[in-house]
Amino acid sequence: MSTRTYFLTLAFAVFFSGAVGQGINPLFIPDTLTGPTFNLTVKQSKVQFLPGDSSETYGINGDYLGPTLIMNRGDFVRMNVTNLLPDTTTMHWHGMHVAPEDDGGPHTTILPNETWSPEFEVMDEATTFWYHPHLHEKTAFQVYKGAAGMLIIRDSLESALNLPRTYGVDDFPLILQDKSFDPTNQFIYQQLNDTMMINGTLSPYLEVPAQIVRFRILNASNQRVYNVGFPPLIQVVQIGSDGGLLREPVPITRVLLSPGERAEILVNFDLPRPNNIVMAANNSEMGNGISGAPIGPGGGPGNPLDGVDFNLIEFRIGPQTANPITSIPSNLNSWTPLDPNEADVIRTKVFDTIPPASFPFLINSTPFDHHYINDTVILGDVEIWNLVNRTTEAHPFHIHDIQFFVLSINGFPPPPTLAGRKDVIMSLPGDSISFIAKFEDHFDPIIPYMYHCHNLFHEDGGMMGQFLVLESATGVEDAFADDEFSSRFQLFPNPATDKLTLTSEGLPDEQLSHVTVRDIFGKEMYQLAVTPSTSKVEMEVSKLTPGFYLLEVKSKDGRREILRFIRK
Repeated sequence: MSTRTYFLTLAFAVFFSGAVGQGINPLFIPDTLTGPTFNLTVKQSKVQFLPGDSSETYGINGDYLGPTLIMNRGDFVRMNVTNLLPDTTTMHWHGMHVAPEDDGGPHTTILPNETWSPEFEVMDEATTFWYHPHLHEKTAFQVYKGAAGMLIIRDSLESALNLPRTYGVDDFPLILQDKSFDPTNQFIYQQLNDTMMINGTLSPYLEVPAQIVRFRILNASNQRVYNVGFPPLIQVVQIGSDGGLLREPVPITRVLLSPGERAEILVNFDLPRPNNIVMAANNSEMGNGISGAPIGPGGGPGNPLDGVDFNLIEFRIGPQTANPITSIPSNLNSWTPLDPNEADVIRTKVFDTIPPASFPFLINSTPFDHHYINDTVILGDVEIWNLVNRTTEAHPFHIHDIQFFVLSINGFPPPPTLAGRKDVIMSLPGDSISFIAKFEDHFDPIIPYMYHCHNLFHEDGGMMGQFLVLESATGVEDAFADDEFSSRFQLFPNPATDKLTLTSEGLPDEQLSHVTVRDIFGKEMYQLAVTPSTSKVEMEVSKLTPGFYLLEVKSKDGRREILRFIRK
């Protein structure tokens, strides 16, 4: 295995303690890949972050993190994802509007030494997305080890604007993560960590030209929130959020980013007296219940990053480029707001626990279950989702498939930085947030999309639900039997290793007809005939390869139920 080296000097303790310090290591800028075919290999590797032993990592086409994928709206792309890890994985294109079978959620597993090759049209407008594994109960671990990367979409509207867009020159990715190391320099897998890195670089600095520079900031930490800010008198504007450009630049002094969120900002480094500038996390200003705040969950005694301000990166200002961007467009984007009065459905999602337990956190008191569909959406519908946080912790809520617009936060309109397209919104303790979205283009009666907390420890703990998008309301009966029929079935254990048992308690035995096991794409694996005297069906699943499967149960009167199970 190759080894990438980032030594850290004794300045570590000063730089990361919150005191003003200098960057030690040049910021690593990930390579780029362009399509239409993207070949990605997820593998184990090693990186020498610290003097001494190398750290064991995961990387995508490299030792740690992955290349920045650059796509154009309207491209038809093929993503060849090869898994060389010793464990099953998935790959989710976070924020992208793709079909459920291409989304890379926990159902679409990639076994070791196998390749997954989804194909889809890029339908999103210019923005910053990212990609990462989404295997249930292992998402946090695989992302923490380094399996993640940035994804940039370009389009004609954004290209017509006078914005910095030369990657690695005046347009830079900044992937924020916190880490902890044991005495042998191995990652300590825990909630909140004591060491910052950006793009896999400890104590970084970046040489920037004395002009307007664009930064695409991604919070790729498992749990920690960052209140990113610059020193006073530095011109900083936010131009984009999760799903695209804002209507117009918004002057900012801070940008609060929870896990999974992105922000595009412009910084004017053309200063009368050019000095080195430090971008910091002003986390002492964050409110209660936010991970990393003065009174926040998951921190530990002596963690130098908890509840304090600390430096993220030092910018060293140098000469301008040959064709510098020196002004900022006054208008960036436009869209037609969705009318809340025309919403077809209103849903409420309550973040809670089941008393007296304080963990795991759940959505509507329901832990995630692979074979349970929490919601059914009809293609073309406009929906309002109300998020109610009844816990003492902040939760970054993420939904797949769509970008949404925030309608209100505790009864007030969102601030301008949250008024654009979003796919992650952080809900503080006691918050009530409403957003509106339209479900377009993609539908599938079998493969669901996910919604969940993007605190990856919460997600892996079951704070996640799933929804189907159906072509029409009549498709509900086609995909699922009525509630009275489906509620009689029980499937256990799930996940299963050797045997899977289906019971139909309270349902007359003679109504059952056939039980069929299918793969995720609906291909029949095998079928069992059900005898009239059978009250339960035992199935041997040990010969199935590990992954996600569907169980189709038919009654004699033609009704059908689709259950989901995992062969682990």
